[in-house]
Order: sequence, then structure tokens, then C-alpha cells
Amino acid sequence: LAPSDNLTWVECFSNKQCARINVPLNYSDPSAGTAILAMIRVPSALNGTAAYGGPLLFNPGGPGGSGVDQIVSSGDMMAASIPEFDLVSFDPRGVGVSTPKISFFNTDIERAVYDFGVNAVDTALNPDPVARQWAQNQVLGQLVKDRDNGFLAHVSTDNIARDMLHMVELHGDTKLQYWGISYGTVIGATFSAMFPDRVGRVIIDGVLDMEGYYNADWSQEGLDSDKTLQTFFDGCNQAGPAACAFYASSPQKIAQNLNDLYNAVDVQPVPAYSPSSNKYGTVDRATLRNALLSSMYTPYQSFSMLAQGLADLSKGNGSTIFQLSTDSVSEPAIAVACTDAVKITDKPDQLRPYAQWTSKISSFSSITAGVKIFCSGWQINPDHFRGPISGNTSFPLLVIGNTADPVTPLAAAKKTASHFPGAVVLTQDSPGHTSFSVPSECTIGHVRAYLVNGTLPAPGIVCPVNGTLFPPATNVAARDCISSCATSFNL
Repeated sequence: LAPSDNLTWVECFSNKQCARINVPLNYSDPSAGTAILAMIRVPSALNGTAAYGGPLLFNPGGPGGSGVDQIVSSGDMMAASIPEFDLVSFDPRGVGVSTPKISFFNTDIERAVYDFGVNAVDTALNPDPVARQWAQNQVLGQLVKDRDNGFLAHVSTDNIARDMLHMVELHGDTKLQYWGISYGTVIGATFSAMFPDRVGRVIIDGVLDMEGYYNADWSQEGLDSDKTLQTFFDGCNQAGPAACAFYASSPQKIAQNLNDLYNAVDVQPVPAYSPSSNKYGTVDRATLRNALLSSMYTPYQSFSMLAQGLADLSKGNGSTIFQLSTDSVSEPAIAVACTDAVKITDKPDQLRPYAQWTSKISSFSSITAGVKIFCSGWQINPDHFRGPISGNTSFPLLVIGNTADPVTPLAAAKKTASHFPGAVVLTQDSPGHTSFSVPSECTIGHVRAYLVNGTLPAPGIVCPVNGTLFPPATNVAARDCISSCATSFNL
């Protein structure tokens, strides 16, 4: 599509509409050039009626998540729950099919062979993993600085917030209607702090610790990680051996069996080969830990498969665990998170105590600790809005948090809500990342009441969910929908 200064929608992807818009690269200096944003929407069939609610912007997280991809894959299902609104999303600047695109490397081969060292702090055989990862990121930071043409200074979240305000105005509106999950909560909260008088209805769901985010300190994101893992132990034991392949006589025994697997792959990594999925490699401690965390994002869809993978691993077959293990590190994620953050100048001597301290927060802390180490080599740190993330908004925010979210704890939702007068926290009683991890008639009912009528839930409401962590073995469809039914949103 040809980009335009106006919002011109054309048909695309069957029942959807697409557009490309020009936005200022630097809102303070229009002469600095433009970026081009890809947009997509599922239009409301109620447009033209009294029930029509206008556009609702949505961001699926990241940093670096593609709103276009999200709407193509699951936009129809999302739109069905909020038919009064045009469901609108976009690829943030530098992401997906928006241009310019964030890229550190000159070729795909160069990109493929670069070792980001994401698991360096979790490498048992490395005598000083923190120092190794720190050195890796000094190299990456220098490489990025040398190859950057000036674009990366403008991919920060405050500019994404300005882009959303521009989209609101292109629609002919004055107030933002928005639903952001995971990193999308940073965008929503930042917009609300920058433009408190332009808040219409803003939902932030699966909320990060905003202060920590802008300081490249993600340590608090793991507060409920072990609580989420405990739901696997408890649920597997309650489900029994017919529904959970990793069953043992007690939750404690299941936990011990998992610990034995960690120790076993430390001594001898397990080969993994899956020709049907074209994925192969070896399962070591880091791979196993990543598989666990990935499954904890969508436990109602993933725990049965995880249990089977652990049972297979104990027999020397690592294929399923390897398939479940995902590496969420990407160039856009690094660029946005590190450009957003204050400059990190810590050397290994300062980072080692930090990594040790975070290890006391959760058994997955090596992953969150890696963010600060990643940003220690970053050299693009523009002077832009980093808070305070607070404000007296023109309409109160709806803040949603799960009771056992592995990467955005309920405490962060409550902390963020406390900085926006009138904001209400709606709690969903479930493990998993964001309310999208499992259906809840209660949660979506309160979301609809807020969006349609402006009605906030009463403080303290806790919503039950419609789901079973370990469906019975006879429910083949429920157990096998891991790839077709689940949508995982990474930080």
C-alpha cells in the first residue's frame, strides 16, 4: 500500500482493512523525516448505528510485537467480544511491516549466527557467565551504534504514544480508546502519563513494573513466576496420571522430579530432533527453563504438552521440550527496551551482585536479570519521556492482573493503578500471562461494561475463569490445540 498522510482504508485479509500512514520521525522536528506505520482493523458491523463505539486501538505486547500479525491470526475472535468497536492495531515504528525496520545486521546469515547470549547467566559450565554476557553486549552495542543511521533514537515508547495520539486524531476523535497487554501496558500507561486529558477508555492488562522497566530492571517481573510453576505441580497431581503424563504422588514429588531433570541435563544434555516441525538441537538447563516459562504463559493450553515433554525427557527424548522452548530475544525488543531505559553503565562487578540478588526472587530470575545486562552495552540513549508514569486522567483506567502471571505480577498492576487516581484493578483468578491466557466470562463482561458504558468494576472483584489446566485424556481436542488455540504474548 502507498503510505498517506491521511487514514485511507482498503480491503485486505478477507474481512479486514489495511492502511499505511506517515508519522513524523521526530515530533519536535518535522523536518527530520517520517516513518511509515502499517495499520489494520476489523471494522464494526454496527458502524452507523447508535451502538457504534468508534475505534479501539490494541497492542499485543513485545516490545516488538506485531499488531498486524495479531489481528490477522485472532482479530475475528477478539472483535466478536466487542462488536461495537472497530478493532484497530498497528506495527509500531521499526516493527513488522512498518518502515524503516529495526535491524542490526547486514544479512540474514549474519543475524542467524550471532549469539545474543540470552542464557549466559544460566550457563552452569561457564565460570563467569555474567562477564561473558556483558562482553557480548559491549560488542553488540558498538556494532549497533556504528550501523545506526539515526533512526533508533526515535523508536522509544513515548514516540509510540505520540503515534497513537496521531491515529486518534486521524480518526477524527479527541480521546484514546485502547487495550494493551504485556509491554502494551507500558505504552498505555505512558500515553496516560503524557496525555492524561486525552484518555477515553484505557485498559492495561498484564502490567509491568513501570519504574523498573524504564530503569532496565525487570527483577520484579518474576515475583509470581514460581507461583505459576506451583500451579503446574498442584494441577498435575490433582489431574492424575491419565491426564498428566508427569504425574507423581504429590506436588512435592513432581517438583523433585523436575529438579532431577535439571541436574540430569546439566551432566548430559539430551538430543532433540523433530523432522515434522524442522526443529532440532539439544536440551540443556537453559532450554528446559525456557520451555517451562513459555508454557507458563498459556498454561491452560500448554501444561498437558509440557507434562508429556517432561515425561519424554526423562526417557531421553527432548523433542517436545525443545519445541516448547522459545527465545523471545529480537532486535526490536532489544532496541525498544534499551533505548527506553536510562543508560546502564554497570560493569560485571556491579552486575554479578545484581544477578545474585534477583536469583532470590524466583527460579526464573536469570531470564529477567539478563535485560539489564543486555542494556549494559547499549549506546543509544536519547533524552526522552521516562516518567513519572502517573497522572490524573480524564477517565479512570481499567487495570487487569492475573493471580499467578509468570512475567507481570499482580503487584505491578496494583502499583501502577495507585499512580492513576480512580483506576481500578480487576483480578483474574488464574495462572498465565494476561487475561488472554484463558477465557473468563466475568473478565470480558467487566471489559465490555467499561468500554461500552464506562462502568468500572467494584474494587476487589476477582473473576473466575472457564478452563481446566489438565483436560481429561479423552478430550483430545482440548489437549491438542496447543498451536491452533493458544496465543502467547512475550515481553
